[in-house]
Amino acid sequence: MPYCFGVIRTADECVLVDAGFWDPQIHDRLTVKYGETRWKPPAEVLGRTGMRPDDIGALLLTHNHFDHAGCAGQFAGAHLYIQREEIDRYRAALRLPARFEFLTRNCEPELLDVLDARDRVGRLTLADGQHAVTDHIRLLPAFDTHTAGSQFALVQDEASGPWLFAGDNVYVYENIEGLRGDGVYAPISMATGSPSTWLTVTDDVLRFVGGATERVLPFHDSAVWQRFPSREYSDGLHVAEIALAPGHASILANESA
Repeated sequence: MPYCFGVIRTADECVLVDAGFWDPQIHDRLTVKYGETRWKPPAEVLGRTGMRPDDIGALLLTHNHFDHAGCAGQFAGAHLYIQREEIDRYRAALRLPARFEFLTRNCEPELLDVLDARDRVGRLTLADGQHAVTDHIRLLPAFDTHTAGSQFALVQDEASGPWLFAGDNVYVYENIEGLRGDGVYAPISMATGSPSTWLTVTDDVLRFVGGATERVLPFHDSAVWQRFPSREYSDGLHVAEIALAPGHASILANESA
């Protein structure tokens, strides 16, 4: 079960899309379920791109699930962005009887405390739909799809074109390219929202990349390591380089671990 997070480095700051997680108990459970797996703290993996947690100026959370938001607190200096709908609906689900536990089963229980701490220091934005993070980074809502308040992160790079960080709204490329490569959408599983809503939202969001599915970045598909230049480290983990700004050295040559 691979999981990824994205790093966007601009002229002004470093931005993280999702924060990964580090929980030995969950690691053990998933290892039993999926076979051999390898884990490292996200902050350590970030070091392989030449950056440290303190370098992160903004953290964009695609949704509140443990494997995407579990380490949000470790990037303490980052301004955190998440959809207000995601948090309001999570709070409401927590108040429901225990028989509705499915709605919160995969959520990150400590995220509310992280959000409160960021809010107190003025480093929290609860987005209400589309939201411009910078001139070139925009949040696109995907309500009632994978989760109640999921979002995409759109990067409009002048040098290489647009890129769409999908979180779990594209779990693997087959979701948008078809199970047989026939272009027939295959709705995501393990969702709390509506498959029909996902179909409509996905079709609409793909227009931001001109329908080019190769410009969509799913966070659980190891195909990312084959579709883009990548490096496999001795511990089996990978770093993929999606686009490189002109004049910048490749991070794939970075030897730090």
